Formats: sequence, structure tokens, C-alpha cells
Amino acid sequence: MKVSIQSKPCIYLRINVLKNLGTNIMKKSMIILFTTLLSVILLVAFYFSQNAIQSKTPANQIWVPPHSAIIGPKDAPISLVEFIDPACEACRAMYPYVKKIMQQHPNNVRLVIRYVNFHKQSEQAIRILEAARKQNKFQQALEVLLAFQPAWAPHGREGEDPWQYMSKIELDIEKAKQDAKNPAIAEIIELDMADVKAAGVKKTPSFFVNGKPLKLMHPDPLLEMIELELKAINDK
Repeated sequence: MKVSIQSKPCIYLRINVLKNLGTNIMKKSMIILFTTLLSVILLVAFYFSQNAIQSKTPANQIWVPPHSAIIGPKDAPISLVEFIDPACEACRAMYPYVKKIMQQHPNNVRLVIRYVNFHKQSEQAIRILEAARKQNKFQQALEVLLAFQPAWAPHGREGEDPWQYMSKIELDIEKAKQDAKNPAIAEIIELDMADVKAAGVKKTPSFFVNGKPLKLMHPDPLLEMIELELKAINDK
């Protein structure tokens, strides 16, 4: 088929129009795609920022919320907040020093327990602690769990059932096992884990003295922080 000379400009015009149309469509598609991706990225970033830093606990209660277990005088001027994982070896190692500090300041320090659920055995231990708390055996249960931690929370193998050690503190185990199923415990863990993120806790144990973080994990600076805080309170 022969194309006349007169028809060639029309063909070129159509080709150019189609090329321009295709280019415009591609540009619009790229803009839409880019805008969509940007929106998704911003939404994901917003979601994780909200979940990463926002606590569900009111700001004035983040260190001593109503649901937390407290060891020591409830009106003590020093709140020693410990983010503790019952299955954590370092928590087990640090606890005797914490207990000694509290014995040195029996009227001035209260230990506020905040749960951290970092290990697979942690939740069961937390449930045991909360069940023991209903029988006023929280501290005893905590000390037994920490003492026998290598048996029920070993590394690289299955551990023993931690419930068997509760007989050492005269706990009503059958009642405790029922109490341990309470859905409210899951809510406590969720609240504490939200505060773990809000407080920037990356490891256990993590301590805060009246809201101030312990930067060096050692008993000596912890005791020093507490005594300086007490001095500041007494000097007012």
C-alpha cells in the first residue's frame, strides 16, 4: 500500500500525539504511584511511632501505675521502679542487691515492679506472680522464681514447670492456677510492655529512681542515686 506525500504529516502528527499521550499517562501514573507509596510510608511510620512511644498509662502514673505490684511502704518517698523479666538472668543476679538496698532504707524506698515479657517463659512466670499477689505472696513467689530460674527458664532446652516451686511458699496452688487464667493479667502485661517502649527500655533489668534512669547497671551507683535523691528530699 502506497502512502501519499500529503498523508505523511498526518501520520507523523498522530504518532507524536500518541507519544505525548503515552508520556503524559506515564507521568501521571508515576505521580500517583509515588503519592500512594509516600502515603503508605507515612501511615506505617505513624503507626509504629504511636505504638513505639505512646504509653497507655496516664503520664502522671507511668512510673507507679495502680496495677503494679509494690514491695515496701506504699508511701515511701523513693520509688525504685524496676522493669523486670522473671526469666532474665541479670534480673536474678541483681535482685539480692536490690533487696539489700531496701533493707538499708526500709521506710524510704518502695520497689515498683513493671513486667517485661522478653522470653518465652516470661508470661507464665508473670501469671504466677499475679496469682500469688492475690494471696499476698508476691515477694515470696518472686524470690522463689528467681532462685529456681535456671530450672524453669534454662537456655537451649525445655525447662521444668515453675508451678512446682510454689509449694515452698505455702501457696494455694489450685486457686492460684485458676487466678493465673484471669484475662486481666494479659492487660497488665500489655500496659507494662507499652510503658517499656515509652520509657525506652531496651534491656532487663532497667531501674528508675523517682523517674531518673540508672545508667550504669551496678548496685553501687543504684544505691548512690537513691541516697542522693533522699538527701535532696530531706534538704527541701
